[in-house]
Amino acid sequence: MDYNLFGNSGLNISKYALGTIPFSGTKGFEKVSDMDQETANYMVDYALDQGINQFDTANLYAKGDAEIVLGKAIRNKRHDMVISSKTGFPLTDNPNDVGATRINIESSIDATLERLGTDYIDLYYVHCWDGQVPVNETVQVMNDLIKKGKIRYWGVSNYSGWALAKTHTLAVENNMMPPIAQQIYYTPESREAEYELLPAGKELGIANSIWSPLGEGLLRVK
Repeated sequence: MDYNLFGNSGLNISKYALGTIPFSGTKGFEKVSDMDQETANYMVDYALDQGINQFDTANLYAKGDAEIVLGKAIRNKRHDMVISSKTGFPLTDNPNDVGATRINIESSIDATLERLGTDYIDLYYVHCWDGQVPVNETVQVMNDLIKKGKIRYWGVSNYSGWALAKTHTLAVENNMMPPIAQQIYYTPESREAEYELLPAGKELGIANSIWSPLGEGLLRVK
């Protein structure tokens, strides 16, 4: 397995990651999968045996149930795992339970840590751009979580090139830790990321984490 430093950081991750959207398959994710705990345990063990140390989840997946399944699958293997999660999409009707706000991020990370059964996660993503929230609020709360030891690094997901650059620039100019990674959709049939996102990541020292490289199953081998 190949390992690389993730963006401008000291975090070493495997070339491949195990995503957890299929874990649980409840609360609106029934059509995605319904992977039970025993199968999830096997998948985590198999990934680790192959040298994969990257495990990605989100509070959106099965509205937290995927995080619970992953948490139970960790068992005594936490030291060998680099775990990432995300927040930003609405999970309830509460107007404060959404977006890149301080109130949502702080409450979301506590709920995620409880579901995963761990004291920290290695990488925490803002799941989507929030154009209504000041960028400095998002950058500051992520840096606060790092200082508190709840996360080690942070990143962004599904951002545009200009939003990525704005976020990174504001952090650096204010002597705060910028995002070290961006999660983007990039497949052989969807290559828009080549126009701005990939060049921006290279210029800024931000790693690229590709979600659904097989086009959500469209490009799978039959």
